[in-house]
Amino acid sequence: MLKNELPLLMLAMFSILCIQDANAQRRFKAGLILGLNASQILGDDAGGYNKLGLQGGLRGTAILKDKMDLSMELLYSQRGSYQKEGSPVCNNGSLKINLQYVEVPVVISYKDWLDEEEGYYKVQASIGLAYSRLLKATANGSCHDDLVDTFNSDDFGFTVGADYFTSKNLSFGVRWSKSFNFLYNKDKHDPGRNSLRGFFLSFRSAYIF
Repeated sequence: MLKNELPLLMLAMFSILCIQDANAQRRFKAGLILGLNASQILGDDAGGYNKLGLQGGLRGTAILKDKMDLSMELLYSQRGSYQKEGSPVCNNGSLKINLQYVEVPVVISYKDWLDEEEGYYKVQASIGLAYSRLLKATANGSCHDDLVDTFNSDDFGFTVGADYFTSKNLSFGVRWSKSFNFLYNKDKHDPGRNSLRGFFLSFRSAYIF
């Protein structure tokens, strides 16, 4: 029930945050995010950020100071792991772990390099925390194919990134994110399998209204 209702609850919260009247417009901004994830999973006996997936959704931003913002995003995020040659341990063919999340990062950003003529800052650095809810998981060719039902539905992570603004409204950036908790914890399920922990890079564009 919670898995189905979470996107609607987050969307409702986000809509309230992003409503702008004449006074709030000075302090709050809303935007759209579209990007590409390159992810991997520590513990799957394969390396490299080879699993590509979409990332996209909404952003709400509160302006704290001239150079400092607080943002919350509601994103659909595809993650997992991929290795064409497969796992050297399991030898089950191509390794594919597909994970679909609703992701809610909350980050604080510091901006610099003012374009005085246009009136906006060109760069920003961000750091924050993220909560993600697993919507769907599948696995083929991994040592965990039969264990996807035991994957952790809740993901808590750390994220850090940077963005470059080409105009007041458009930016391009990259984020690196890593989970604090395990996707699969061997101590709770099977000590004979590796624990799994996800991390990923996001290459993103943002349009701010």
